[in-house]
Amino acid sequence: MLKAARHDAIVELLRGRSAMRTVDIARDLNVSVATARRDCIALEDKGIIERSWGGVQLVTSVDDHFGDVMNHHSRAKAAIAREAAELVHDGDTVIMDIGTTVHHLSGLLAERSITVLTASLPVFEALKTAPDVTVIVLGGVWSERYQCFDGQFVADALTHHQADLAFLGCSGVSVNGRVRDTSRSQAQIKQAIVAAASRSYLLVDSEKFPGVGAHSPFTIDGVSGIITNGPLPPDVNAHCESTGMEVVIA
Repeated sequence: MLKAARHDAIVELLRGRSAMRTVDIARDLNVSVATARRDCIALEDKGIIERSWGGVQLVTSVDDHFGDVMNHHSRAKAAIAREAAELVHDGDTVIMDIGTTVHHLSGLLAERSITVLTASLPVFEALKTAPDVTVIVLGGVWSERYQCFDGQFVADALTHHQADLAFLGCSGVSVNGRVRDTSRSQAQIKQAIVAAASRSYLLVDSEKFPGVGAHSPFTIDGVSGIITNGPLPPDVNAHCESTGMEVVIA
């Protein structure tokens, strides 16, 4: 089993468990204890798992504050946003997820005549004075870290709307095609976003393959397409080709 596949398998083993011993992980994956230990150290270095008295466990929240990552990898995010903007037409209703890449897109839509649904405060701030943009804020519990409204209220509100397009961010995409998120509630909101949109696109820069995150809202074939800034990893690319998914390289 390749290292990336083992890492994904360890995350899957830890879902829903308080902790696991390294020896038990090694047994379940049919690898040596030394290999399992190295894999756990690598996952810990990435901030995906942490050690405890009971063994190792998933980290429930590892994202940096929105403001801390806004300008990180900004050239790639801007290129992805430009490609995404080409998909938006006047008259569209668009759902915009939280996250810095989606926020880059919001600035490119200020001259459009569209309706935007969002729980993101930065997206709202970027579009609130746009003359022909109607902004509908999806309210919920305020999250300072993500600069958005969070929780079941947001997911419930989306069941009352229908959109032409949705643009989503994520914390990563695994080699097996699972979209990753560090927040359980945000994973649920992403599911609601996809359900409320006729077409949905994942905006993901190359640093997020495989990325981080213990929660998964869906596999990549749950969206209409991916917009990224470089070649997809071979396993992810093969998955996209087998499902006929649209892939846009910025």
